Amino acid sequence: MADTVSFLQNGYAGEVLEDLLTYTAQGNDTYKEGLIHIKSGIQHKYTLPLIKLGDVIQDNVPTPTSMSGSKGANGENEYRLTERNLIPQEFMVYLEFNPRDYEKYWKFAQPDGNLVFRELDPKVQAVMLRLLMDKKNEYIGNAIWTACKGGEAASGITAPTDSVKIGHGKEKYFDGFVKRVIDNANATDLESVAGGQVIISGNTELTNGAAVEQALYTMWKKSPKQIRKKSSLCFVIGWDAWDAYDQYISDKQVKYSENTEVNRYRFKGKRIIPIVGIPEHTIVLGEFSTGMDSNLWMGVDYANDTEILKIDRLQSNSELFFFQMRMKMDVNIVRPAEVVVHTAYTKTP
Repeated sequence: MADTVSFLQNGYAGEVLEDLLTYTAQGNDTYKEGLIHIKSGIQHKYTLPLIKLGDVIQDNVPTPTSMSGSKGANGENEYRLTERNLIPQEFMVYLEFNPRDYEKYWKFAQPDGNLVFRELDPKVQAVMLRLLMDKKNEYIGNAIWTACKGGEAASGITAPTDSVKIGHGKEKYFDGFVKRVIDNANATDLESVAGGQVIISGNTELTNGAAVEQALYTMWKKSPKQIRKKSSLCFVIGWDAWDAYDQYISDKQVKYSENTEVNRYRFKGKRIIPIVGIPEHTIVLGEFSTGMDSNLWMGVDYANDTEILKIDRLQSNSELFFFQMRMKMDVNIVRPAEVVVHTAYTKTP
């Protein structure tokens, strides 16, 4: 964005200024809160296998027969193996700029000698790179939740009024969480519902704190009993919904209670994690962590795929410099049947 940097000037016209101030960047809350497991080294495709054993209990007989051990429609007497995939897609971060535009703000970075031989000072690089990395992380943090391969036109998802569109803008390289959820919940073929189907607990808009509380209760009641004691089980929610819920809870407290404090980020003993990136009117309940037990995985090509930058002069006869990052990325849900979602995003009829 054009307004991501703010310059500080003073009576010295910036000659003694030794830093460039930046607006606080959004960053990537999904990374920071440890909600996603990252699998590196995927050049083409990585399979997420899930194995489930059906009912193996039967009447005791001297010699079991093939009849009593036959397979059933729900996977009885067999190991059923399903798979989901991470297929990282390519995209790039690229920026050109002229270091001379900032010379007056860095007196220390103004070397003597011919302008042709001036290089971009390492301290200047550090500031510009920090801003670039923050912007990259902001994009990834949003795309994890709201991206769609092919863009908005290919999403087939109707967004609530005045809400973020799935696949909008540059979020078009891979399918994000909401796209995966909607497709899975509406699928009928076995391949698309590998690992089961997401539990959609509600699809109303979360317009106030009471609606958020009701959605949390419904999600908890519909969550699979076998995952309720999992240590990494948590609610992921947007800040608008959390603020509405926080105020609602505070208003319900006994008069003169301490409502200047933020309420506990808990519901039924499970963490509530407000993040930037998850779309409006959407709450998710599932196992989210940086470990392999996480239900949300990200696949990248190399271990440091999101950190490798190339910095160089644009060409030998130019003053311009460029920053470039080439990345491959994809996200997927591992066990859809163990994810509960309340969302007002719906499949377009």
